[in-house]
Amino acid sequence: MSFIKNHWFGLLGSIVVFVFMCVFILVILSPRQDAQNRGFIPCTKQLAEKLLNCPQDSKIACLFNAIVKNTWCDMKVIGNGFWEWTKGSQKTPWSNYIFVPQDIRDETFDAETEAEYLKNNPLPTIEMQELQKLNEELENEIIREEVDEDEKPR
Repeated sequence: MSFIKNHWFGLLGSIVVFVFMCVFILVILSPRQDAQNRGFIPCTKQLAEKLLNCPQDSKIACLFNAIVKNTWCDMKVIGNGFWEWTKGSQKTPWSNYIFVPQDIRDETFDAETEAEYLKNNPLPTIEMQELQKLNEELENEIIREEVDEDEKPR
């Protein structure tokens, strides 16, 4: 008991830091976009709205308040997941915030329009790979020209 009396502040601080680190890691692992707005996504949207609406005169207090409310909202999502798991509504305690997200589909694009768009506009990754190949070819050509110039008699 004397250990707790002597180190209560450090223990309490360690527990608080541990809880916030766990919440931080869970938020990082969870999806950031989902068609159904599940998990921490509503909390993040509320945080963004509050941060945008902070008045200029009390910006620091407003930012701190918004971050505290966001953390509390994230903790409620975790608690709700645990509660739903104990009731048997979901398979695991983390099923409501760590899941496979549904793609957000744009209703203005149908499959044909999207296929035509991708045919005319290649994906950026493919385009970057092609540019990298062209760059390598250009570098090789420049090296060959330099070698040819060095081999010419003077």
